[in-house]
Amino acid sequence: MTYIVNKDPILEISIGNVPGQSIMRAFGERESMGTTAQGEDIWRGNDLTPAPTSHTSIPVPADAGEQVTFVSESNADNGATATGVLTVRIEYLDNTGAEQTEDVTLNGTTPVNSVATNIRFVNDFYALTVGSNGVAEGHIKIYKTGTVGLVYNMITLGGNKSMVPNRMVPIGKTLVLKEWHASEAQGKRVAFRIRSTDMSGVLLPGVFCFKDVRYLNNSVASDMSVNVSLPALSIIKVSGWPDAISAEVSCSWWGVLIND
Repeated sequence: MTYIVNKDPILEISIGNVPGQSIMRAFGERESMGTTAQGEDIWRGNDLTPAPTSHTSIPVPADAGEQVTFVSESNADNGATATGVLTVRIEYLDNTGAEQTEDVTLNGTTPVNSVATNIRFVNDFYALTVGSNGVAEGHIKIYKTGTVGLVYNMITLGGNKSMVPNRMVPIGKTLVLKEWHASEAQGKRVAFRIRSTDMSGVLLPGVFCFKDVRYLNNSVASDMSVNVSLPALSIIKVSGWPDAISAEVSCSWWGVLIND
């Protein structure tokens, strides 16, 4: 007798058994949201000191790419310390949209510049090595070199991984956005909208078109299916429009990256 085993396709992609396909996922959180008319991106930028130029909408580096700077709000996040985050890795897209990484040794409150000068988008940011506390002693941020107010990503105090859900689809790939999730914890109604800089498979630079929406009030939305295709160089993010200040929110999403 022959037995046919039905394999879970997402599991097979996740463990690397499907050539040319991988999982892209992201998550984020934000406390004390405001009621900005254009919505507020889900990230902890409003916790930084000094506050970024815009903590509501995360800025995007120039298409030609930029050099960025790493700094913590605590001297304990230092390559020589025994307590905070010692070294970090940035996953980024270069000026062509290709995926790259760079590892950086932190120097506490003293800024450290990236070697790369062509960083087009920061896709992820996390600790490689940590001291005895295992987490950041202060907020650690990435900003445009020479412009402290333009913050592109961050690791929150007490964490060791970015909770910024913004991503750019790498060149030569298509992202099939599968599902997303959101929650609100303070009884402040929020319209969550997942959006990206494209429509019907056509790239629309700088225009974040809505792909799905949910209203939540002290509640959690289960995984919500989207199943839309996003082209290379599209940026995806989640933003919220609260009815009242002080909403406390979280979000996540995942999709399948497919080689074109």
